[in-house]
Amino acid sequence: MTRSLTIVPRWAGHADSDFYPWLLQEKPAGFASLRALEMPDPKQPRPETWVPALAQALGSAPAPGSVVMGHSVGCQTVLRYLETLPRGSQVEGVLLVAAWWSVDNPWDSLRPWTDRMLELERIRAAAGRVVVLLSDNDPFTSDFRDNARLWEERLGAQVQLVPGARHFNGTHEPAVLDALRRHFGDAR
Repeated sequence: MTRSLTIVPRWAGHADSDFYPWLLQEKPAGFASLRALEMPDPKQPRPETWVPALAQALGSAPAPGSVVMGHSVGCQTVLRYLETLPRGSQVEGVLLVAAWWSVDNPWDSLRPWTDRMLELERIRAAAGRVVVLLSDNDPFTSDFRDNARLWEERLGAQVQLVPGARHFNGTHEPAVLDALRRHFGDAR
């Protein structure tokens, strides 16, 4: 099966931010196409604009072999997109990097992302495999143990802790590439 990878950036992120260009250049085995999206108004992401942008990129019924990676608020975008899929539609999997259910000190424009409980059953049905990468020193979610527990309980996610990765904003994030290869690439 040929796989495609679509990356939804973090808050204020662009297709050329953080580790995205490096990851696309690495071309993980097993992926025929890779892309990082440019999201609308990245400095003020809103569910009502980001979810439709992802739906436009992937369609209302994603192609077989679709893997979606979200980074920080991009993870929340991916979850909300999965909620919108028709029953029976599914992506092969999601990789959620620096994922959170809540943040330590939410600001007003973040509240639309945190104040509504998601339809977990619909997300589980549409998500395929769920892999979450967390850091033990993320400045936005200090209780990484509780965060990991919630991902496992709510979505049956396989959670990997990456010591010292902060919010995964480096230009090279080998743990992300390794997770893609191990869970979704040809090496699995």
